Amino acid sequence: MVITKYDKAIRAVIYAFYFSVFILSFLAPVLQEIKGYPAGENLYSLFSPICHQYPTRCFWVFERPWALCARCASGYLGFAVAALISRLQFPFWKRSLIGLLLIGLAAIDPLLQLFGFYESNNILRLITGLIGGYGAFLFVYPLPLKYKEQAL
Repeated sequence: MVITKYDKAIRAVIYAFYFSVFILSFLAPVLQEIKGYPAGENLYSLFSPICHQYPTRCFWVFERPWALCARCASGYLGFAVAALISRLQFPFWKRSLIGLLLIGLAAIDPLLQLFGFYESNNILRLITGLIGGYGAFLFVYPLPLKYKEQAL
């Protein structure tokens, strides 16, 4: 499989966006620590439509919760890492299947928690978020299949 300039540029943009979401989530409590309340509240508000932000399910820094829960934050990180390191050597349908498998594995922990089998912890949420984010990238990223440019 040939990695093209176009593919690298698109992946760089994807990485920058998803890694920025991860970093901004971390910066909300940091801003509040440095500047005091209400600094950082805009970041919490920005992310509230995409995450429940339950403090008990968040990573904490400076005794304040991140703006995204542990699973959401690590999902964005997993997506960013996949954009950076994934080589996509399989046809799109195989990558999609692998992506769905990873998303399915990542869904086991929250489903078991939802049905009352146990209470998850942030380490499991971190792991399942990374797996799910990586799988989501494999599932949705088809670009290298059709483009034939000079290899880098």
